[in-house]
Amino acid sequence: MATPCAQTDGTTAAGRVASDEGAGTLSFLGMTLTEIELDGEKREKHGKRGVVALVVDRNQEAWLGGVRNGDLIAEVSSTRIGSIADLKRVLRGHDPHDPIFIFVLGERGWRFVNLSFIASAT
Repeated sequence: MATPCAQTDGTTAAGRVASDEGAGTLSFLGMTLTEIELDGEKREKHGKRGVVALVVDRNQEAWLGGVRNGDLIAEVSSTRIGSIADLKRVLRGHDPHDPIFIFVLGERGWRFVNLSFIASAT
């Protein structure tokens, strides 16, 4: 069952961030993220585990910002991300009025993405 992540003020992200503990996924700004085992060069540079974008909705912020299916989420707001727990920790301490800076690795190489919670509010 999906459960919303709480913001620092005790409120939820109103559907913008939700996790499904059973499936090991996190939905965030139009992305469905999951943890994976890294191998090869990625493992040497980023550790044993990482968070990858399984599905990116073409109508949401992440896609418009440049995140694509299969991208490895390496950093969020200058914090290294190796697990969904790491990402949740960063988001709990994040002011929803501030942009979210994401460093991703995909087929096109490294990219820097600037996203915002505000844009996803409806």
